[in-house]
Amino acid sequence: MIHTDEDDEFERIEREQKMKGQPYHWEVDAIKAAIRMEREACAKLCDEAKAGRLAEQIRARGQA
Repeated sequence: MIHTDEDDEFERIEREQKMKGQPYHWEVDAIKAAIRMEREACAKLCDEAKAGRLAEQIRARGQA
């Protein structure tokens, strides 16, 4: 998995909450999971697009 600025921000928030003695709320984990799923979906779309372009290039070379 790719580590991003958002991950750093979540870790910072968690540390601050723990230092203040405040409970760590599940909402942060839910938001983190949603961002991770969105990031993975985007990565999959990019991979599929790259594979499609590669297949087109291979077909074009075969016809030349």
